[in-house]
Amino acid sequence: MFRLNLYFPLMIVTVLMAILTIVAIIYIQENSIHKSKESISRDFNDNLNEKVKLEATILGEYIDFIQNKDDISKLFLEQNKEELNNSIKKIYTRLNKNVDLTHMYFIKADGTVLLRAHEYDRDKDIIDRTTFKKSQENQSLFYGLEFGPKKNYTLRVVKPWFVEGKLIGYIELGKEIDKIINEISTSLKTLIYIAVKKELYANALEFVRNILLTKVQTRDYYIVYNTFTIPKEMEYILNETIINDDISLENSSYFVSKSILSDVSGKELGYFVFLTDVSLEHSVMYGSIKILGTILFILTSGMLIGGYFLIRDRERSIHALTSKLEKQKTGLALFNVKLQKLFDLQKNIVITSNGKTINMANNAMVTFFGFKNINDYLNHHKCICEKFIEDDNFFHLGKVDEGENWIDTIKSLPDEKCIVCMLDYNKKIHSFSVKVSEVEDENYIISFTDISNTMIEHTNLKRKSTHDKLTGALNREFFDNNIKSIIKDMYPEKMGIVLCDIDHFKDVNDTYGHNRGDNVLKEFTTIIKDSIRDSDYLIRWGGEEFIVLMKVNTIDSLQRATEHMRKHIESYKFEEVGTITSSFGITLHIENEKILDTLERVDKALYKAKNNGRNQFQIL
Repeated sequence: MFRLNLYFPLMIVTVLMAILTIVAIIYIQENSIHKSKESISRDFNDNLNEKVKLEATILGEYIDFIQNKDDISKLFLEQNKEELNNSIKKIYTRLNKNVDLTHMYFIKADGTVLLRAHEYDRDKDIIDRTTFKKSQENQSLFYGLEFGPKKNYTLRVVKPWFVEGKLIGYIELGKEIDKIINEISTSLKTLIYIAVKKELYANALEFVRNILLTKVQTRDYYIVYNTFTIPKEMEYILNETIINDDISLENSSYFVSKSILSDVSGKELGYFVFLTDVSLEHSVMYGSIKILGTILFILTSGMLIGGYFLIRDRERSIHALTSKLEKQKTGLALFNVKLQKLFDLQKNIVITSNGKTINMANNAMVTFFGFKNINDYLNHHKCICEKFIEDDNFFHLGKVDEGENWIDTIKSLPDEKCIVCMLDYNKKIHSFSVKVSEVEDENYIISFTDISNTMIEHTNLKRKSTHDKLTGALNREFFDNNIKSIIKDMYPEKMGIVLCDIDHFKDVNDTYGHNRGDNVLKEFTTIIKDSIRDSDYLIRWGGEEFIVLMKVNTIDSLQRATEHMRKHIESYKFEEVGTITSSFGITLHIENEKILDTLERVDKALYKAKNNGRNQFQIL
């Protein structure tokens, strides 16, 4: 029978989901609106920098025009302020009218003002602004935005004035940037305010302080420029740490952001504040929410009514299905018991795994590793692959590419490469042949057959075929089969070859017998092995001759290594025989040279060492 207590939670959850959906959409939309407007401050700065650069270029051209007028240059050199002012007045008036020029300075080379075309009565003061200092320092045009004595934000362009290669002074042109900001405000469709710190006006001129009385002010700032009504929230915007926020102003919604206002010296003056109208976006958003809310209400109501009848019918079906699943679960449990028994009958280690963890394992595995059962094993390890010993003669996890499943890697190898080494609970090494069978997607049956005895026999045979029976050194068969790969492995460094021969070894055999001679050869091999690196190759070449192959950078390195061997042999006391010496021939294998040619050369070097008195090395 249908249980009503299931329906009420469903109804509550559905209503909550509808409400959460609307809240989430409002949040996402608001966030989207904010993100679309957060770039306003960056766009403003980009526009301002671009326009300032353009204006500076234009003012620089006007400076060039003035400096190239000979009559003006002459009057400046004569320091004739009145005549210079009369000559420049028309140019200044025209520039003031056409390009909004507000400042024109004629400055002596030492920084003293000769003439302010815009303020004739002020002169003889020394300019101490950053733009002038930078131009004076670099002796080139320099421009930037500065907060001047009148406390206005002004673009200043300063350029040195040279006549016949001699610096005679500087010309500075400036303009207040109100109109530039107006243009940017219109272009970005954003209201812009400039708020300057009150502390900067502490020493302002009286007429400036009178102007400030007409400006809106907050606790710490004067609003010196604005393109719209100043909102009452300006105090909050400026004096709090907010970067952006939403406010309402004259029945419209605005997104507020701000960026630091600074001059060309990097000094922080206050803030640019931006108010971007988002009323349209909000209107569209809330209109959409209303429509969506209506749709969700209809859908939710339909779902609740339909759900009532659906749950009643489904409960009956679920009851029947549950009974069927219980029977299948019981059958699957019995199957797993039988499968586990089948696994446990196997002498080999058998597991099922996806390559990351073990699903099933037989007794052979848990017994081999010394655990009570598979759960005991899984408390310590996830996968059997963690037990693979890192030995390059066998497969191990180091041979698996990053991100690849070890089972996929070993499946792709030929049978003779599918061998791993693992330690049993007694720390004894065993070798296993691995077979993989896929039973379903990404799940495999993996068997491990112990082939330790076979591997030991194989290793012994391999050693016999590559090592000299008497001395244990490598033999010529090893040399013939491996010399190409040895040369390749040593590249790009050089392969040095040392051919050594025991001096007067025939006398040892004749005097002490061949058994003692064999012992000398064994001791001699031990001495050489102790004198060279593990990465070098010691090969018994025949009789009392041995070859050493070593990776070296130069022939000097090979000489030092050979001399080390020679001294080691010379100082050793052989049992019964005493001291013996050896002669050496050494050479470097040349790239792409036939190895037989290299051997012939080193043999000649040995012959030369013997003929020169033995117990030495010679190079060819």
